Order: sequence, then structure tokens, then C-alpha cells
Amino acid sequence: MAEPVFYDPQRARWKRLRRLVDALVLAISALVIFFVYTTLRDERLPELLFSPQKRAFKALKESEKEKARDRQKKLANRSHRKSKLPASEVKLNQEEGIRAAFYVPWDAASFSSLRDYARQIDLLYPDWLHVLTADGRLQAVDDQTNKPFDVVQNNHVRSVDDRVMPFLKTEDPAMEVFPMVNGWEKSRTF
Repeated sequence: MAEPVFYDPQRARWKRLRRLVDALVLAISALVIFFVYTTLRDERLPELLFSPQKRAFKALKESEKEKARDRQKKLANRSHRKSKLPASEVKLNQEEGIRAAFYVPWDAASFSSLRDYARQIDLLYPDWLHVLTADGRLQAVDDQTNKPFDVVQNNHVRSVDDRVMPFLKTEDPAMEVFPMVNGWEKSRTF
């Protein structure tokens, strides 16, 4: 009877395989130690051989800034609607279009966009008011502490945003403000 092909009574293959595995483990360990050492070592990298980039920007002079502002106002006036009716009185889909925008106080880009496009906006929907509790109290979120507070306290209405309304009074765009009221209902268990 013939012996099996992989039969190895002296275990010669196992000794060779064991040496190969030991050598691989040793090599991988050395590589890991080398990479950890090089990442923890505080050595400055050499500078790249790229030529320094030249910036084509320059600061605007005050007269150029005024010209840019005038150009922006002319563009805003040209693209704004022509009728003098308040936006809330325009018949929808019958006459000219109206532009509405949302404003959120927790995003700085929202106020920046409002500042840039205030003359083009007809209706503003700020996200100021929230009904977060089951008793239906109207609340707003404080910008500095990011905590909710009651809008009506001791029969006195507290201001919910100190940037938008003063800005709109100084700019005097023909914009109407309709604050959104976000509601929240606790999920019911059945």
C-alpha cells in the first residue's frame, strides 16, 4: 500500500514552516516598531521644491468698496419685484413672484446671507419660536448659552433675537417677517 502524499513522520516540513512563520512575525513586528518610532519622533519634514504661489488679490480702496456696494444695490433693485403691495397681499401664482427666505439664529452663514440679500427678500421666516413642552409654553433659544427660555415671562415679552430686527430697521427693506413656530410632540406609547 502506498503512503499518503503529505505524510511526514519526521515533521521536517513543520520545522521549515515554523521558521518561516517566526521570520514573518519578526519582520512585521520590526516594521510596526519602525513606523511607530518614526511617527512619534519629532522631526521636521523637508520643504517641497515648489515655487511659491503669487496671490493675485489686493485690498480694495474705500472708493472701490462704495462702487461695489452701489453695483450690488442696483442689481438687487433690478431683480426685485415691481409692485408696491406688501408680499403677504400678493395673490399667489397670479401676479409677480415673491421671494421668501428662512433664517436660523444658530448659523452665522444665515445672518450673512440675510445681510447680502435683504433687498431681494419679500418674506422672512425666522426660526425663533419653539413649543418644546407639553403645556404649550412658547420658548426661544438663547444665542450665548444655547438654552431655551420662556418668551413670555411675567406678562412681559422677551426679545428672541437682537440682530435681525435692528438690522432690518436700519436697512429698511420692504420685507415682512413671519416667525415660524416649531412644535414638538412627545411620542406616545400604546
